[in-house]
Formats: sequence, structure tokens, C-alpha cells
Amino acid sequence: MAFYFVSLIAFCIGLIGLTPSTAMARKFDMPNERFSTYFGGGYGLSNVSDHAFAMSSGSGVQTDQVVGSNYSGELGVLFGSQRFQLRVGGEYLLAKALEGVNGSSGATPYFTMSSKITALIPKASIEIPVWKRLESRISLGGGAGMASVSLEQSYTMTSAGATALGVSDYIEKGEASVTMWNAYLIGETLLVDTTTVALEMGYRSLKVGSLTSQKATSAITGGQSSGGTLLNGDGSARSFDFGGAYVNLYFRFYL
Repeated sequence: MAFYFVSLIAFCIGLIGLTPSTAMARKFDMPNERFSTYFGGGYGLSNVSDHAFAMSSGSGVQTDQVVGSNYSGELGVLFGSQRFQLRVGGEYLLAKALEGVNGSSGATPYFTMSSKITALIPKASIEIPVWKRLESRISLGGGAGMASVSLEQSYTMTSAGATALGVSDYIEKGEASVTMWNAYLIGETLLVDTTTVALEMGYRSLKVGSLTSQKATSAITGGQSSGGTLLNGDGSARSFDFGGAYVNLYFRFYL
């Protein structure tokens, strides 16, 4: 997975470097453009909430923060025709990292914790223009990819928490490979020479049904073995929805 992203970054940077010399040789004509590199990123709502830790932090324990947003960065290549565009790229998705989350039972503090969720997503999409001009177009798009999701959470126990929950400070790590799909509306217009700017609004679905523990540790939910399933306090698999509505901004460099 890491090799895929490094190779993609090097490929895109090399092609972007060719753009200035080719851009001066012809007039931009969006319906007839056939190839571009692109990069961009954005912000979105997150469905994660507190589902990564609320049910695994002890019976009767309340926490005081939730994940409400996702951030993303993406780069790749676009193959075009007059009827549709094929987009192939890699996306890095990051849920808002939580720090200093307080867990307590009533007025008694039990722990503070941090939570970080990320995903690397090789993906492909199809975009179909529904309105187009020489320098602009609006398209409907949809795509899918395989997401490598990582979860890391660190607990720092108080003396009361260690006594009540039977554990000391610990870190838990989990990973999962799940399918991601998204649907979107994207508007693109010429910015300068053969470079365009595009605004994308859509919805991303990324549901994590279970995670595999990456380290052995003694957690609030019990002993976790490396290679085992991360569990909630009731014995069910740890799960959360990493999806949500989003808005992304891209720059495309046509060759």
C-alpha cells in the first residue's frame, strides 16, 4: 500500500512538471482534453462520533468528546473522452484527532485518552458530464476503492480508574480493510492556461465492521492479543462509520 502511494506521487509530480511546456503549444478545449494529473483535498462531516471508544471504555463511563469532521487529501490522474472521464488516484482520509478526552463515572475521573483514525484509499471513479462548454463542465460521478483503515487510541488512567476498571495505562492499535464508495457532483472550470479548478460535493460511505488488533495489551475490555479482534465491553466487534458528506477542491493539470 505504501509503495502504491509513493509511486503515484512520483508519477504525478513528474507529469505536472511537463505541463508548462505543453500548455503553451495549444488552445484549451475541455471536451477534447484527454489526460491530466490532479491534486486536492477537502473537509466533511464524520459519522464516527464516539463509536470507536464509547462502548469499550467501561460500563457506566461517560466521555466528553466526539469526532464530528473528516479531512482528506487526494492526487491522481484523469483519462478523458467526450462522453466520460476515468479518474484513478489515492486518497488519505483523517478523522478529526481527539486529544484529552475525559472518561468519568459521575464526578469521578477515570482516564484521559486520545483517538486517531486514518485511512489510505486507492480508488477509481467515473465522471459523466451533464453540462459542458469549451472551458467548463458539470459532471455526476461515482467511485469505489479499498480502504486500509488504522485506529490508534491511548489511555492514561487515574488511580480511581485503574482501581475500578482493573487496568493501567495502555495503547491499542487496530487495522481493517474495507470497501469505500462515493457519489458526487463536480463542477470544473478553466483557471489558467491548461490548469482547471474543480469543486466536488458528495457523500462517502466507509463502514468499518471490525478491526484486527496490531498489538497485545491489557485493555478495559480485557486482554487483547495481536491478530485478534478489537472488542467492545459487551463482546461485540468494535465498529464505526468513517463516512459522511464532504466538499473537496481540486486542481487539474491537462497535458
